[in-house]
Amino acid sequence: MHLIFLPVVHKKDKNGNDIDKLACSEFWKEKDSYRRLQNAFYDYMVSHNFKLERGLPKEETNRQHLDLKEFKQITNFENTKKTLKNIKLELPEVPDIKDFKRLSFNRDEKILEEIIKPKDEVIEKLYQANVTLQEKLSRQANIIDEAQKYQKERNSIIADNKELHNQVNNIKAEYKEKEFDIEWKYKSKIKSLEKENNHLHKIIDKFYETVDKFIIWICHKFGIGESKELVKNFEKEARTFIDPLKQLKHEEKEWNLEK
Repeated sequence: MHLIFLPVVHKKDKNGNDIDKLACSEFWKEKDSYRRLQNAFYDYMVSHNFKLERGLPKEETNRQHLDLKEFKQITNFENTKKTLKNIKLELPEVPDIKDFKRLSFNRDEKILEEIIKPKDEVIEKLYQANVTLQEKLSRQANIIDEAQKYQKERNSIIADNKELHNQVNNIKAEYKEKEFDIEWKYKSKIKSLEKENNHLHKIIDKFYETVDKFIIWICHKFGIGESKELVKNFEKEARTFIDPLKQLKHEEKEWNLEK
């Protein structure tokens, strides 16, 4: 019986749903996957009253697996095919069954020796040769099946690697696009802050200018004297500088001393 089947695995998709997926690489995960499948098939059939014989594992028989090319060289495969194709078996003529029975019943030793025994010997030799040939052809067929299976697995792995490579390239392209977006946002933010900083500098400069004009106006209005002297006295008595930068440095210095 020749079986043709598809390697289906039971798993969950991205959403957690149970699905059946056609996946050769996931079905044949271990080196002994095919042996375990054969064992499971054998156990199932025997449990249903089918009389099957299970072959012995190579660990018990110590048989060595050969690749197809090496096996053909050892067994002289090509020449054997040509020889078998050209063989023409010539068997001795078989006597009529009725005559054969009659002669057997009469126990004619001459017929037994000259016809029956030679015929039986030829048939036995042909049978043994046929058995040997069948064993060789069976092993060769198994090797070819294994080679085809490995080739399919190799093709599947190459396809999976190609798909993975495409996914990596897609991820790189996606992150490159996000990197560009982030860089553009930061540049835009920096430009906005620079513009805001320039505006604040203008406000501070204008504030300095206004304070100077205000002090000069106060001095002139109330006849206090020079504006510089007024500022100096204010900073001394209030312990506060008109210039905010000087004031900040002064406060930091005092804070460090207290610390």
